[in-house]
Order: sequence, then C-alpha cells, then structure tokens
Amino acid sequence: MPIQWAHESADLRDDPVSGARIRQLTSAAAISNNIYGEQPYTSPDGKRIIIARCQDFCWDTEGSLLVHELDTLRTTMVVRRALGVRTVCTSAWSGLMHYWTQDRKLMRLSLMTLEQQEVYAEDDPAAPLPSGGGGSSISPDQRYLVFMAPRLDGPGAPVFQIIRLDLQRQRREVIFEHPEICNPHLQFDPVHGRDILVQHNAGIRLKPDGSRNVYQTLGCKLFVIDADGGNLREVPAGPPATLGITGHECFIGGTGRILFSAGWVRSSEYDWRHDPRHPQGNLFTARPGDPAPVVFEAPRHTFNHISASRCGRYFVADSHTGAGLFENGVSKPVALVVGNLASGKFRTLVQDTGGVGGGNQCTHTHPYLTADNRHVIYNANPHGGVPQVYAARLAPGFLESLD
Repeated sequence: MPIQWAHESADLRDDPVSGARIRQLTSAAAISNNIYGEQPYTSPDGKRIIIARCQDFCWDTEGSLLVHELDTLRTTMVVRRALGVRTVCTSAWSGLMHYWTQDRKLMRLSLMTLEQQEVYAEDDPAAPLPSGGGGSSISPDQRYLVFMAPRLDGPGAPVFQIIRLDLQRQRREVIFEHPEICNPHLQFDPVHGRDILVQHNAGIRLKPDGSRNVYQTLGCKLFVIDADGGNLREVPAGPPATLGITGHECFIGGTGRILFSAGWVRSSEYDWRHDPRHPQGNLFTARPGDPAPVVFEAPRHTFNHISASRCGRYFVADSHTGAGLFENGVSKPVALVVGNLASGKFRTLVQDTGGVGGGNQCTHTHPYLTADNRHVIYNANPHGGVPQVYAARLAPGFLESLD
C-alpha cells in the first residue's frame, strides 16, 4: 500500500532573540504531541520524528501515530489505532518506536523505512501493560522493554514492580521492586544499555486498594540499577544534595552522567527563588555515587523539562525567566534555552513558545534536540488552544556561539 503524505506545517516566525525559524508541524483540530523529551523520538539522522495524536489526552484509550519529515515538512499517518498515545516507547535516537495494539501485541515501527513488525504478544489478559507517559524504555540493542506496574497482593505488597520483557525469548519477568516508584521515568542508558535510570518518588506509596498515599513531600530523587535489576546506586539528586527534583532527568549519552533539574522555592507565584543550597541555578549533572552534583550556573532561569543532545555536549530546557510565574497579573512566557555543558554558556532559542506549560501533560513543552542538532522539537498550545507540535530550526552559528 503506497504511503500517503500530507502537509500540515507552516512557517510562523523567526525568533527575535536567536533567529531560529519557528514552524508549526501539526494543525489538525486534535491534540498532537511529541510524546516526551527525555528519550528523543527521532531518527538517527535527525530527519524524522514521531507524533502521537488523539482527541482527549487524559481519557482516550487509543490514538494515531504520525511520522513527520523535517526536511520536506510533510507528514504521514502510520498507525490509525494504537493503544493509548502515552505508551509509545523507544531507545533514544534509535528511530525504532514501539507501541501496543488493542489485542495486546507490541509492534516495532521504523522511522527510517516506515516498516512495522510484531515483536511481542501478551497472551495473559490479566498481565499489566505499560501506562502513563514517558514510563517505558527499550534497550539500545532492541532486546528488552522495561516498564512499571503495581503489585497489590503477595509478600511485601502493595509495591511497585519493574517488569522486563525479553523480546528475543518472548519472556516476561520482574527484575525489581520498590515501594516509592509510582512515576519512575525508566530509561536505559542509550549508548550501552547496561544501566536503567529510575525516578524515586519519595513520600508516595500504594494503598492496598491501588490508590496512592502521599505521606510526605520531600520531592523526587534518582537512582540507577543494572539492566537485570541489581546493583542500586544513588544519584545525588534531591534531598539532601538539592531541593526535591522536578521529575525531569535523562542520561547524557556516553558520559555516565545524568542531567536533571531540581525544584525552586515558591513564596508566591510572583516570587520564585533558587534554593539556598544552589543559588546559582537548578540544573545539574551527576554520576551515580558522586558525593554531590555539579550545578550549571544560570541563576535567572528556573529550568523544568530537560533533554540532552545525542552528542552529549548540549542540553535544551524550558524556563520561566525571572522571579515568578506571573508579572503584572499575566503569566510570563515559557522560553526554551540551549546550553553547552562543557563551556557553561547558554542562550535563549525560543523567547516565547506560546504554551501555558501547565495542567494537562500535552501542554508541556517536553523539548528535545534532533539527532543532528538542527532542530528542537516541542509542544505548545498558544492562547490555551489545541496543543500542537512545533520545531525551532537553529540558526547558523547558534551552537558554535556556545563553545
């Protein structure tokens, strides 16, 4: 069957600060979403990305998957009915996407060829499948998928499990359990796949009925386990090293380090300040086992969603610039900032994304750099409208100015 391509994209403007060309990639009267930024959903050459689409991001049980080609600004629908739109997962930069069908089959989709194949079938109708956004990960050799599921019965219950699917042997196994990983953001190291990054939601546990009990608000922490679930190593992220982290983190490919953002002190929505432990900023890097993280100094920014480049040299993050969410009674723009982790330099790429960046996950920017560092892909819903996917094409010399 021939592939049908359509054009939904439109040039919007050149950013007045960076000169980046801002393009709206989608325009249907439906929610379009770049899925997540921590494990970029892009082809290895940076030319293609995947987009999930639905009518109701919170409640729809299925949606469609689109592939967009950045060089030609054309889009094709490759899957009309995937199970949910928040369970698509990948190994960062691989260009191989995985999604579930309504009959519990796991499919692999290549962004490069658009070919699809079944790689796993869950025959047990009672066995849990992944749910939620950004919670699953594929190993870089494409053999394993990991995700979280609650266990309400048996010894030590209720507890959260990390389940690993061996796509080669067609086997399901529990590799790790923990009482406080309700939103683990599981991520294989995208280079060697030997480690899995886990978000520790300290202070949130399961009740016997499956609901969640928040017994304290220290904020998120991080740890790393081996790919088989052993050798837990703490990352100095969250108390006591920093304020509780925002819940946004990723591996910096090939370096052994992790990039994450910490929270900030909010006296009011007009008064935001960095924690006294790190007054110079709230973006950090650290290796598991380090005594303390290294802060990226940017005191005027409150970074939130983050992503590292494939080369490991740069990051992109959204930020509310200045001292609060509001100014003169109006919410301030959500900007995108790109920084060089080696030089410590940073610049604003998009002065105003147009999005509100709050509430429903599909309004969050979730930015990421494509594999070739030519574009930043992000979500926005200007004026509170329907969330769409956007691309900021970096101007010539932009990254070089950060060296």
